[in-house]
Amino acid sequence: MYDFETLVDRRHTTSVKWHMIEEDMGAGNDDVIAMSVADMEFKPAPEIVDALVHAAQTDIFGYDYATDAYFDALVGWMDRRHHWRIRPEWVSLSDGVMPAVNTALRAVTHPGDKVIIQGPVYYPFTAAAEHNGLTILNNQLIMDEAGHYTMDFDDLAAKAADPRCTAIMLCNPHNPVGRVWSADELRRLGDICIDNGVTVLADEIHADFSYPGHPVTMYGTLGERYAQHCFEFTAPTKTFNLAGLLCSNVITANPELKRAFDVAAENIAGLTVSHFGLIACQAAYNTAEPWLDELMEVLAGNLALLRDFAAATPGVTLVEPEGTYLAWLDCRGLGFGCCCELRDFMRNEARVYFDEGVLFGDAGSGFERVNLACPRPMLATVLERIGKAIAARGERNER
Repeated sequence: MYDFETLVDRRHTTSVKWHMIEEDMGAGNDDVIAMSVADMEFKPAPEIVDALVHAAQTDIFGYDYATDAYFDALVGWMDRRHHWRIRPEWVSLSDGVMPAVNTALRAVTHPGDKVIIQGPVYYPFTAAAEHNGLTILNNQLIMDEAGHYTMDFDDLAAKAADPRCTAIMLCNPHNPVGRVWSADELRRLGDICIDNGVTVLADEIHADFSYPGHPVTMYGTLGERYAQHCFEFTAPTKTFNLAGLLCSNVITANPELKRAFDVAAENIAGLTVSHFGLIACQAAYNTAEPWLDELMEVLAGNLALLRDFAAATPGVTLVEPEGTYLAWLDCRGLGFGCCCELRDFMRNEARVYFDEGVLFGDAGSGFERVNLACPRPMLATVLERIGKAIAARGERNER
């Protein structure tokens, strides 16, 4: 029904993902394929485009506010997709999840406090902590021999008990390792944090992406005890590839926490959502759900392609994702001496530009994060290039 096959050439456009290649590698690298930044290479849902075109033709672009219809769309989406009946008065708006996360940190921490992250994790978490004068406590995830990641709850409890520790940045589903945390895992984390006065900042921007057998539990659905001690950050921007339209939602059931967030936002002259962001979000949640359902089938097919590649390629192992449209590829078996060698191999020999695993923390060294949200022929070309480059390297090493 929808077009997930057309490859739109985004080179030499305002796309950050594709422009990064020229910035880092210089001119003359137009053959390099971008697989880094977590946006999609798919054409947008036509229902959203139609709503934006109508707005462009009929609206006046003055200062906006979110209407009841906007909140109805958001409430309906959370109810249908996540079985969570939120209230409009719980919602604050932001132009993006990370501006909102930074604002929430300023609401519940002070410079010199400590904040927990769970590496290897989305690297803007580290930047948010540093920019707000916080000391990072890394509750590093545990990877077993089967490549499955779990939380280290004993270490989490020890770090949360630090009297200067006031917040944790939770990634659910986890970017980049792909874990969808179970209700039991989230509840155990929540109990530790609540008992130690640690506020949970739950980045759930990937919550709409999960694979069969791994339903996403949004943190606030665990019950009142948990919902009263957290901020939850959601957005249509990953789900429907709308990052450039600047729209996200902060859900806070605790009125005191919400007030603290809103004050922190006002202290930087307020967070806002673009006119087209409001239009697109409302249209996405009300009319584009079938597009997402079809997208999930496409992503499952792309994941199967990557899975087959990893199984057939010595030195490469797929960490099976439970959610997100990202995959964590363990390349340590290729035998590179350092992360820079792996990066240079992928860029210069395979001609593929990834977000390198080490960006997500030292525990990510030797890994590559693969963006599955692209037409299948593009992914097939990427994997073919990597396979040929690995084979050529093996031949050189045998000489």
